[in-house]
Amino acid sequence: MSTPYLILLAVIAAACLFFARRKKEEEKSSDFEEKTKVDAERVICVYDMDKERLQETIDGFINMYSDNGDVERPTVRHEGIYYRLSFSSKVDYVSLAYWVNYLVYCDEKQLQRFMVRGWYPFGEVLIKGKMMPFSNQTVMLYVDREDKECDNISLVTPDGNHYLQPFAISGNLKLLDQGSESYQPLPQVPD
Repeated sequence: MSTPYLILLAVIAAACLFFARRKKEEEKSSDFEEKTKVDAERVICVYDMDKERLQETIDGFINMYSDNGDVERPTVRHEGIYYRLSFSSKVDYVSLAYWVNYLVYCDEKQLQRFMVRGWYPFGEVLIKGKMMPFSNQTVMLYVDREDKECDNISLVTPDGNHYLQPFAISGNLKLLDQGSESYQPLPQVPD
């Protein structure tokens, strides 16, 4: 082959490599990043489901999402009008969001939508390298009453800011003007 042809191919290859790396860095910087984690339990409260249905739903979630037993089984405790599901600090935000959504929509016949709230204590959270205002706060997760897609989760901060988190989680969290739930602190376990 001629030298100019080889030089042209080398320049094209270098340009392709440069743009591929740049695109990968841009994609990485747009991701949701929980830079620090809080060592505290994560909690979900299920308000209108009986014990048998709840156990079936927990088993269904674990069977669906577990690869070799990697999905944590929550500790379940009946607390009067709700069941409290407690998870260790190893459970990340995305996993807890999936749990809340699954519990709300577990009725495959779509006859009933269950009332479920989750609390997730965030450390420092970055999206596109920018610190999020709910960093170092415990947010309340829920599914908005108006949700028709069945693949979203909403969160509300203690100061009343609402966000929509569509699944396919990748930095696509959107600030909303309002939501259907007001922030409620995590119910305390009676002694």
